Amino acid sequence: MLQIEYKGRFLVTNKSMRDASLSVIYIVGGVGLAGILQIPLFIGFFVAVCLMILLLLKRGMSTKEIWEASLAGMKRTRPVIFILLLTALLIPVWISSGTIPIMIQIGVQWINPEWIVLVAFLLAATVSFLLGTSIGTLGSLGVVIISVAISANVSVPLVAGALISGAFVAERMSPLSSLFHLVANSVDTHPTQLFRKMVPSSLLLVGIGICFYTVLGMNASPVIPKTDSLYQTLLASHFHSSFISFAPLIVLFGSIFLRNSTLKSLGFGVATGILVALFYEQVHILALLQSMVFGYTSSHDTLALILRGGGLLRMYELILFICLAGIMNGLLDRTQLFQPLIDQLFRGGMTITNYTARTVMVTLLLALIGSNQAFPALVAGRSLSGTWGKEGFGREDLGRVISDTAIVTSGIIPWNMVAILSTAALGVPTLAYAPYALLLWISPITTIIISYWLSKTSSFSNQDAHISSR
Repeated sequence: MLQIEYKGRFLVTNKSMRDASLSVIYIVGGVGLAGILQIPLFIGFFVAVCLMILLLLKRGMSTKEIWEASLAGMKRTRPVIFILLLTALLIPVWISSGTIPIMIQIGVQWINPEWIVLVAFLLAATVSFLLGTSIGTLGSLGVVIISVAISANVSVPLVAGALISGAFVAERMSPLSSLFHLVANSVDTHPTQLFRKMVPSSLLLVGIGICFYTVLGMNASPVIPKTDSLYQTLLASHFHSSFISFAPLIVLFGSIFLRNSTLKSLGFGVATGILVALFYEQVHILALLQSMVFGYTSSHDTLALILRGGGLLRMYELILFICLAGIMNGLLDRTQLFQPLIDQLFRGGMTITNYTARTVMVTLLLALIGSNQAFPALVAGRSLSGTWGKEGFGREDLGRVISDTAIVTSGIIPWNMVAILSTAALGVPTLAYAPYALLLWISPITTIIISYWLSKTSSFSNQDAHISSR
């Protein structure tokens, strides 16, 4: 094994700390280099992966071990790649089937532009909580809301930020969310106990979100008056409007409610959309295939403003990046390079507020370098649950802190897989919607506030910790 252990704990040496620091520099430097040179992100990340491999070879890791770890990491990215491909197909298929057009007609008729930002936030939060998936929510409801925002001349990045905030805040505590159960398992606590601990910070975040998006929405009135009748006339002339148009949406939501995976549900939604497009909208099969490969485009200049996007060929850079991120995650998971850094950071902590602040730092760092939500949740949970329990703090509180950081903030990290999928679903770059995804920024702060409040209103004894860890 590459790891150096001492009595079950990682031995902190100058060399191990140096390697951990170098790993962070490689990843942040590679991504930063891509941004400075304005080259594709996967090129900068490729440089970081190569430097990481050289570092591991220098430490004595064999090429066989590196290959096995890389392959294991890439295998774990397959579901993400398939979701990305299905999302690329979903948008052009749902436009061709009339699903998105009919939802736009309803949206521009009933949603006031002053309230669309708040409605986006509340709907995304509700649907994400009920479905347990942020990507499934953004890939269905989000696509429609974004199209309505475009037609109403409301800032698309602002609406995307509201959608992201609602979807991620709800997903982190939804009983149907796989990530919620992953966090509970990683800290060795019961999901019901974790859910109860998530309620205070969730209520605080939702309250802040309602105030924030109400104010922004009222100040984001369109400069040019929205043209309801024009869009409705054009959409009605190009697409049929009937209950059949809702079939792909109903099938996707119904599948998720039946506890099918996001991957399978998206597949059902795409398949239903293809059938409706071919046999109800009478779209020629070659035209449908072209839009699925290259993305949907409309020959009408006005409709082209709101009906566009998707396409398999637009995803190749993201897929390459995800594969590289999988390799990186596999190497980090095998070598545990950051464990010495984590152990060093938690020396001398005394109060739950101190431990929360340090856990937020660790989890944010892991989210920055891990490239997905599961990696920081698993690493932080496995590494810190014993430390929290030993100090007399409940492990469900650790789960709350991890959920409020790793699960949420991943949505505003451009190279994180969940941010990539969100960008693909909404058609809005991460850096464009990130300034408006306020709840993703302040969630770590609110969880520190909740810990401080708990320290003033509750006593954390070793006995309580032992009870909560059972």
